[in-house]
This record gives sequence, structure tokens and C-alpha cells, in this order.
Amino acid sequence: MSQTMAAICAALVSALFLVASENKEKPFGVQPGPGYSFVAAGFSEFFFTAVLAYVFLAVATTKAPTSQVTRQKFYDALAIGSCVTAGGFAIGALSGGELNPAVAGGISMMGCMGSYANAPSMF
Repeated sequence: MSQTMAAICAALVSALFLVASENKEKPFGVQPGPGYSFVAAGFSEFFFTAVLAYVFLAVATTKAPTSQVTRQKFYDALAIGSCVTAGGFAIGALSGGELNPAVAGGISMMGCMGSYANAPSMF
């Protein structure tokens, strides 16, 4: 439910910004890259989102070894950032590489709104 509400809010705010920009007539939305299907893009997004969630949970829920001088784990951000970078490079051309259902949902909703020249009439 919170992902859906975040996607709706993001779509509305993005539409407001795009109405004021010089690119308001250009189409915008989530679609697979040339030569790829929606099934391939959806599966790749699902897979790399699951990998990102696994890596985040793996590094965020472990405790530092007692042999370390400090209790901070500096490799957490490196592991999560590397996962996002690898996912973005691996599926960026295929699906856009959002790796976040709220982002993809918001972009999709904004793309379904139609022409941005008519967007102020929605508000």
C-alpha cells in the first residue's frame, strides 16, 4: 500500500515539474528497450530488485566481528552501492534499471496520464 501511495505522489509531483519544463510534449514512461519484451524487462527488474533486497538484508542485519576495533561496518554501503551499479549496468538498456517498484510505478502512472500539456487540468 505504501509503495502504491508513493508511486501516485511521485507521479503527480513529476507531472507538475514536467508541465513547467520545455520537454512537456515529449512522451515519457516505462517501456522495455528496443528488441526486448515486457516479460523480459519485468523479470529482469524483479530479479535485480530481489538481489538488491537480499544484499541489503545480508549486510544490514549482521553484527561486526568482536575482533574488529570498531563496531561500524564500512563495507555495507560498498556492497549495496555495488549491487545497484551492477544492476543498473546489467539491465539499464533492457528495462531502464529502476530497481524500485515505487519508481517504476510512478513513472508508469505518469506515462499513462497522457500529454503533459493537459496535465494541469488533472489538478
